[in-house]
Amino acid sequence: MMTNKDRALKVKKLLGLSIDEEYQEDTEDKYYRVADVIADLRHFCDLYKLDWDGEIRLSEMHYEEEIEDEQ
Repeated sequence: MMTNKDRALKVKKLLGLSIDEEYQEDTEDKYYRVADVIADLRHFCDLYKLDWDGEIRLSEMHYEEEIEDEQ
């Protein structure tokens, strides 16, 4: 079973998040701000006609369950 730390490290690796460095502009293969990832995910939902608000609600439910599991 994945832990919440595992989930965070997975997203860091998959998205190329580089929060350890001073803020820089995103590149084709690396994000420096979580806000940029969220904005691009919203563009993804627009492109594929996914319900952004529904995805946010579902993510909040998953997050709440996952933090409860680790307490």
